[in-house]
Amino acid sequence: MFYVLSSLIIIFMNYVSYRGLFADAALKPLAVHKRALGLFFLTLAIGGVALAFSLRFNFLGPSLRIACSLMLALTFIIFSFVLFTNVVALAARPVTKRAFSESRRKFLRLYLDVTILILAFSYFFRGIFNAVKLPEVKAQDIELKGLKGELKIAVLTDIHLGDFLGADFARAVTRRINELDADAVAIVGDIADVKPHRLAEFIAPFNELKSKYGTFYVPGNHEYYNGIEGTLKAIRETTNFKILGNENVQVGGVNLAGVYDIIGLRFKAYEPDLVAALDGRDVNLPTVLLAHQPKFLKYIDESASVDLVVSGHTHGGQIFPFSLLVRLDQKYVAGLYSANKKTQIYVSRGAGFWGPPVRVMAPSEISLLRLKGVV
Repeated sequence: MFYVLSSLIIIFMNYVSYRGLFADAALKPLAVHKRALGLFFLTLAIGGVALAFSLRFNFLGPSLRIACSLMLALTFIIFSFVLFTNVVALAARPVTKRAFSESRRKFLRLYLDVTILILAFSYFFRGIFNAVKLPEVKAQDIELKGLKGELKIAVLTDIHLGDFLGADFARAVTRRINELDADAVAIVGDIADVKPHRLAEFIAPFNELKSKYGTFYVPGNHEYYNGIEGTLKAIRETTNFKILGNENVQVGGVNLAGVYDIIGLRFKAYEPDLVAALDGRDVNLPTVLLAHQPKFLKYIDESASVDLVVSGHTHGGQIFPFSLLVRLDQKYVAGLYSANKKTQIYVSRGAGFWGPPVRVMAPSEISLLRLKGVV
C-alpha cells in the first residue's frame, strides 16, 4: 500500500508542477515547449515511481537507481517551487491588485519566482552536503525505572552503505562512535543496500567499534529486499555483532532485546516475535527493545512491560516536506516520545540516506542514549 500511495503522490506532484508552470503568467513563454515539458515531467514521474517500487522489488541497478533518485529530487524541488509561488501569489493578490498595475504585478511575480527558485536550489545543494557529510552526535538523556546507575548506548541506524556511502564512510562513523566511550553499540537495521556477497567489504570497518559490552544488531526492511538469509549469514561470518533476532541479553543492568523487522510478515521469513524476544528476561530489570520500524509499537501493549523502544527507518523524513508524508506511515518520526504510561520510544534520524542523496531539515545523526535510573 505504501508503494502505491507514494507512486500516486509522485505522479500528482509532477502533474501539479506541469500545470502550474503554464498557469504562471511570468512563465507563459514556456507554453511553446508544452509537449517537450510534458515529456520531461512524464519522465520524472516514471523515474520516481520506479524508485518507489524498487524499494519492494529491488529491480533497479546502481546506475538506474542513481538516475531515478535524481529524478525524484527534481520532482520535489520543482513541485515545492510551483506550489509555494502560486500559494504566495494567490494570498497576495487582493493587496497587489489594488497597489500595483498589471505590468508591475507581472514583474513582482517574476522576481518572486526567481528568488524562490534560487532558494530551492540552494536548499537542494545544501541538502546534498547534509546527506553525505559525517553525522553529528545527538545525545539524549532517558530515564528508566529500575535502572541502577547509568548506561550509554550508541545507536546507529539506516546507514545504507552502497552506491554513495562506502567503506570509507563506515570507517569515519566507527571513529566517531569510538570517541563516545559508549557501554554498548546498537545497529538498528538498514545497514547497507548491497547483495549479501558484497556486504563484507562495506561493513568490515564496524568490526573496529569499541564498547564495554559489544555491538548488537537487528535487521531493517532493506536487509529483506537484498536477501535476508544471505545478509544474516554474511553478518554472522564476517562481523563480531550479536544479532538479536527475537531474543534478549542482559547488558549493563537492562534487558536488551531485539526483533526481526515487521516486513518479515510480508516475506513470510524471519518474522518478528515479541514473545520470543522477551522470553527469559529478568523481570526486575528495565527492558530496551531494538525494533527497526517505529510502528512495531502497535504490536506492544502495556502488559509487555517494555520500557524503551529504539527505532530508525524514518530518516527523520529526510526531505521536507516529504517528512509530513512519512507521518502517514509512521506515527513517530524523530526524537523521544512517550508512547504510553510504560513505554517510551526513541527514533533516530539515521546516519545515511536512501533514494535522493539529499537531506533537508532532517540532519543525519549518530544517537547517544544516556539511560539513567529513576525511582
